Amino acid sequence: MKQIILATVFFISAFAFAQSDGSITGILLDGESSNEALMLAKVSIKETGAEVLSDENGVFKFQNLKDGTYTLISSFVGYETNESEIKVVSNKPVNIKLFLQARTISLEDLVFAIASADKKETASSL
Repeated sequence: MKQIILATVFFISAFAFAQSDGSITGILLDGESSNEALMLAKVSIKETGAEVLSDENGVFKFQNLKDGTYTLISSFVGYETNESEIKVVSNKPVNIKLFLQARTISLEDLVFAIASADKKETASSL
């Protein structure tokens, strides 16, 4: 009987400690009027270096995080990089929506890029 009680206490305490970490689940959306999900966008945690890609619905998830404040860095081609501070508390999953704004390209940048490409073509044809 004593062994059964000890085994039960051991498994209950192990289960309680296993559940003590926090998590962040979020969705990345286009910040323009469409609010479309951004598939395969990169999301990373500055403090840990952990990185994930959003799925086909724009959803991402980080698990087994210790209590604390984390900086999420989200990026996607053609969009501005976004940094968001998120507070994680054990046993309280964090659910967030992140909106990325489309990056604008100035005409000067576009002209410079085209001019550079033209110079490379001319140099390679000589």
